[in-house]
Amino acid sequence: MNVRTATEAELDLLASIWYDGWQDAHARILPAELARHRTLESFRHRLQSNLQNVRVAGSPDEPLGLCITSDDELYQLYVSASARGSGLAAALLTDAEERLSSLGVQTAWLACAIGNTRAAKFYEKHGWNRVGNMTSQLPTPDGVFPLEVWRYEKGLNEARRPSVGVAHVVLETNSMERSSQFMRTIGMRPIFDGPEVSVYEMRGGTHLILMRKDTVVTGDAPFDLMVDDLHATHERFKSVGLAPSPIEARPAIDHEIFTVREPTGHVITFFSSHASGKPT
Repeated sequence: MNVRTATEAELDLLASIWYDGWQDAHARILPAELARHRTLESFRHRLQSNLQNVRVAGSPDEPLGLCITSDDELYQLYVSASARGSGLAAALLTDAEERLSSLGVQTAWLACAIGNTRAAKFYEKHGWNRVGNMTSQLPTPDGVFPLEVWRYEKGLNEARRPSVGVAHVVLETNSMERSSQFMRTIGMRPIFDGPEVSVYEMRGGTHLILMRKDTVVTGDAPFDLMVDDLHATHERFKSVGLAPSPIEARPAIDHEIFTVREPTGHVITFFSSHASGKPT
């Protein structure tokens, strides 16, 4: 799910998302003297003043959610009612955490309105911990409005997912049809099939690009693969006629392996995962 920086052209739409979300989540549980200041125009003004820190999910003509960070704080997170449950809020949250982490923030924090249990459960589900109450100083046209809130924190550099991964690997083939069928058989997801180029997705999002060549030099494939259950995969490959090599133990690297030759002649090595055989 693509998350991007907001543009000024979508301020009105984003302000509506913020306003509708605030009314839905906060109007009933927060003081009326604060609620009267939370107008559509006030949200638009706050978005404009923080535009460089506003991240958005959805198309420019139909944004579906927004997130704002400020220093070490996850400042705001709102999604439209139609996007709830779609994973969009989680994508915005992950993007915010990664942005804060890239700035060197060790522990991020956020303020959650007391009584907003839906938001609280969402943050807790994604690894945030309620550490107590605090007084948040909220901006209004009349000055600062003090409000007691729940304070949540999350350590950002504890086993964080790396921010980069392998995007594409390339394999040449002189038999596009047979190689394409092979990739499907071993469990890759087809993205695009063409006579000269085909694209298949692996777990984790890496794309394998098959490129047709009249003459191909075969040997070890320029990549290897990892599966959770190597033995079950080996049996499945045998049952569909792929003729995998016998499984070999490699204790020095804490893996088991086998190889399979794909139709062009490239040899692909399959590794067991470190999670193989462990309870999930």
